Amino acid sequence: MRLFVGIPIPADIAEDLYPIARAIRGLEAQTPENMHLTLKFIGNVDDRHVAGTIDDALMAIGFDGFDLKIAGLGMFGTDKKARILWAAVQNQPLLGQLAQRVESALLACEDISGQLEQRKFAPHITLGRNRSAHRAVVEQAVVDHADVTSRVFHVDKFCLYQSISTNDGPVYQVMAEYGAGEGKARHKQMENAGFEAAFADIDFSKGPEI
Repeated sequence: MRLFVGIPIPADIAEDLYPIARAIRGLEAQTPENMHLTLKFIGNVDDRHVAGTIDDALMAIGFDGFDLKIAGLGMFGTDKKARILWAAVQNQPLLGQLAQRVESALLACEDISGQLEQRKFAPHITLGRNRSAHRAVVEQAVVDHADVTSRVFHVDKFCLYQSISTNDGPVYQVMAEYGAGEGKARHKQMENAGFEAAFADIDFSKGPEI
């Protein structure tokens, strides 16, 4: 099971962003349903107990809700090839604070701390992954959409996602939600609603789903 922690993007904003990457030949556009802002990539987890430990760690994180807004595009890549086209967000200190708390909570989980990537948090929303588009084409899209914005949206939760490989590309399934506010009571309703059942349905003996 391949896991990561992220913030979901409102459906109307994701729908508005989707055509940007969809219009570029050679770019694999992220579907609106899959759009999110990654807080921390975890990787493969092959044990139900470890998954529960991760959930406990995330459940204990307290944070205040905050507002975000899309502001421009960017890309990751090398001098020769663009890898990822992404949407940026306006500077929000509380977002960085939440990302740091998530990372610290996961680093405290001994079973996974060694596999976590050590990289500076760079907030972005992936719009598309490059397959064969020329770097210059992706660069031009960044310039052409430099003024792209969205309405302000409020972030009052983050999620634990599972990445599931399909013939049509990855699907990101929410495994649990963690809301702003007071400690463990925030997660109780989700746990009772079937979080344990969701993990119980996974046969960890078959290895990670990637």
